[in-house]
Order: sequence, then C-alpha cells, then structure tokens
Amino acid sequence: MGEHPLWRLWSMRAMYLALCIFLIFFNLMPLETLPRAWAGPDLLAAFTCAWVLRRPEYVPVLAVASIALLADFLYQRPPGLWAALMVLITEGLRARAISLRDQSFIVEWITVTSGLIILALSYRIILAMLLVDQAPLGLSLIQLIMTLACYPIAVLITITLFRVRRPSLAEVNALGQRL
Repeated sequence: MGEHPLWRLWSMRAMYLALCIFLIFFNLMPLETLPRAWAGPDLLAAFTCAWVLRRPEYVPVLAVASIALLADFLYQRPPGLWAALMVLITEGLRARAISLRDQSFIVEWITVTSGLIILALSYRIILAMLLVDQAPLGLSLIQLIMTLACYPIAVLITITLFRVRRPSLAEVNALGQRL
C-alpha cells in the first residue's frame, strides 16, 4: 500500500525544517578555539536551493523565511535582511523549477550560482548603504565560492539521503504542474 501524499508532504516539510535546524546549530558549535582565516560554506542556502528546485512544495515560503530569520538572529546578522533576500532568491528559483526540470545539472548549477551571487552582492550593497559593519570582502567571497562548490554535494545528499527528487513525468501533467 502506498504512502498517503499528504503525509509525505508534511513529513518532508518537517524533515526540511529539521535539516535546517541541524545545520544552524552545527554551524554554531565551537569546534575550534582560534579564529579561522577562511569562511565555511553556507550549507543552509545550498540545501534550501537544492530542495526548492527539486520539490518546491516541500519548502514553503514561510519555512524559508522562518528558518532564515532564525539564522539571522542566531548568527547575529541584521535581522530580516538575509531572510528577505533568501525568500526573493528561492522564489525566483521556485518559478524556474519547472523549466529546469528537464535541463542538465550544469544549467541548474549556473542558475543557483547566479542566484547566490545576486544574494551575496545585494546583501553587501544594502549593508554598505546602511553603513553597517560587515565581514571583509575576502571572507565573503570565500564563503560564496565554498557554497557554490558544495552545492553539488548538497544536491547529492538531498537526492540520496533524503530522497528528494524531481517529479517524474508520471507525476506532472502536460503543463508541468504536479498532479
């Protein structure tokens, strides 16, 4: 007997939220006592983009906004700015999810790359206009490059471990909408 679609939807939404909370708190754990000269990837953004492009219905906009706002508070960033930009970028990706379904992974990676570059540039420009202190440009670039390099790994984990795949042709109608 198959799994009920509504149960699957809500369990995958809960799994996304659990993954994000795990990533936030893992990032907050003090694994080193000395400051690093490099910045690690933003795995929260990488996994969110991977999930949104594979199954947009598993990642509602309210979940993205809530998790990103929680990250803003816990990472001591200006509250709401990164969250608002994340929502804009993920909604742009959500709008392209159907057209990217039949494209190669390289096209998807380029799309995510352009979105994350726009996100990082917008964030830095807005902070600069508001005269808010920010991380050095080099650290921000390292984090962006690391995030883009880790995106294929995030996609691989999303597909293999969490079994979040693009809908098959049997699951969508002629217009590309989910049945």
